[in-house]
Amino acid sequence: MNNLLESIPLIILLGVATYTDLQYRIIPDWLSGIGIGYFLIFRLIHSEQPFYYYFLGVLIGSGLLYVFAVIKPDSFGGGDIKLMAAVGMALGWQQAMLFLMIMLTFACLFAIIFKWAGEMEKLPLAPFYLMAYFLFIIGGI
Repeated sequence: MNNLLESIPLIILLGVATYTDLQYRIIPDWLSGIGIGYFLIFRLIHSEQPFYYYFLGVLIGSGLLYVFAVIKPDSFGGGDIKLMAAVGMALGWQQAMLFLMIMLTFACLFAIIFKWAGEMEKLPLAPFYLMAYFLFIIGGI
């Protein structure tokens, strides 16, 4: 994750998604589209793994959130699913799976705290994407 052409755009993408999710409770489609497009081109030009590795990151990462959303409606929104597609294209399938586990762990911990405090409502997930990615950077993953 030392590549600035990978890290900086992903931080910006997740930062803007965090702002819009906290402010307006939405992650715009255009934002995820820009992220998917950027990382699609980036991975075609520069990748440590074969391209299908990153394409599987899109399918597996966003696919898992989509399955959860179908099984339990209102658990994940479309913006969360599309944002995970951009993250999957950036990281590849193995790192996307680890990223998803870390992000959902953060979200669950906060949900438990908010429920215990009696202030439970739907949590915006974009801040947890950003938290998980910062953990990736700090951990050198």
